[in-house]
Amino acid sequence: MNTALSLLAIAFYTIATVLLWQEIRQGHARYKLALVLGIVATFCHGTASFLGMFTPRGMNISLTEMSLLISWFVVVITLISGMLRPLLNILVMIFPFTAVILVITLFTEAEPRLIAQPGGMMFHIALSVLSYSVLTMAALQAIVLAIQEYRLKHHQLRGILKALPPLVTMEAMLFELVLIGFILLTLSIGSGFFYVDDLFTQHLVHKTAFSIMAWGCFGILLIGRHQLGWRSRTAIRWTLAAFALLLLGYVGSKFVLEILLNRI
Repeated sequence: MNTALSLLAIAFYTIATVLLWQEIRQGHARYKLALVLGIVATFCHGTASFLGMFTPRGMNISLTEMSLLISWFVVVITLISGMLRPLLNILVMIFPFTAVILVITLFTEAEPRLIAQPGGMMFHIALSVLSYSVLTMAALQAIVLAIQEYRLKHHQLRGILKALPPLVTMEAMLFELVLIGFILLTLSIGSGFFYVDDLFTQHLVHKTAFSIMAWGCFGILLIGRHQLGWRSRTAIRWTLAAFALLLLGYVGSKFVLEILLNRI
């Protein structure tokens, strides 16, 4: 059932992306249809994620399941935020990104990691997922901002980039995402010291160390913004560097433990 739901989500995300692209390039009035299909895809995606995570034997927090959940939250947060800020055009990049994650998880066999009685771990996991989701959005926003800035500088702003909000708005949204993600990451790391046993054991020390380094980088970026007035180019570098550390610590350690070592 999870496979069928994932395939449906991939199909709907793909169709919604095509419709959004046609809307941007040719002005066809298909935006509402694309949004509806995106919401249906999100529902299928979320159902597949929760069914795969909550099993009769316990809660599965393997790399594939967490990747599905984090990518789902990215779409949901973008859809909700789009009601308040001009973010909906970014869905033309978020939808295919999420579809690619779904395809990868379908062909990835990760060793299940079950928690029989989550307890306080549920709180820590929820904070971790939310922080990774928001900071993933910040990283994607930084990439889009870098491309938008480069194209504007070289007078090549067209297509989807022309449909995006102005650079000042995009930059402001980037710092908002970084601030929210930083707060959630702070709470996530803090809750880890309370609810995760042996946080600095061999299989967790890399994840913990890289998460703290990423937290430090995001903190420096926010201080630099407030005290030194750091702007888009500096913000892009620090955001991507911090996210790379976070990705290396979380995805890297889980990939080695659950996939690579499982095949040796």
